[in-house]
Amino acid sequence: MKLFLGLILFVGYIYAATAQYNRGELLYYSKGCNGCHGSSAEGGGSFPRLANKNKNYLIKRLYYFKQGKSSNQMQQMMIPFALKLSDAQIKDLAMYLSEHKIEETEELSDDLMGGVGS
Repeated sequence: MKLFLGLILFVGYIYAATAQYNRGELLYYSKGCNGCHGSSAEGGGSFPRLANKNKNYLIKRLYYFKQGKSSNQMQQMMIPFALKLSDAQIKDLAMYLSEHKIEETEELSDDLMGGVGS
């Protein structure tokens, strides 16, 4: 009986975590985060990488911005975005980003013939 109850709780946890991850992914794209931080949250230029960061760190930073605080002028652009986020949305985004791994892809050649006749 304990094993069955444990299994039910585990499946419920996995389902809840997956739902939160999916909500976070939807928020990431619908709020335009990918415009600065990249489609894989890899960052670039002066925009930091967010993929695979510590969840609690991300939550702390988003609350910091939501309070209207920033450490420099670049960070000030985050304040209007964070002000529109609910507490649940902040947690969903942090879950998505902390679990999101940057996917490595192979470079594909434009040569469809595999180098034949090039």
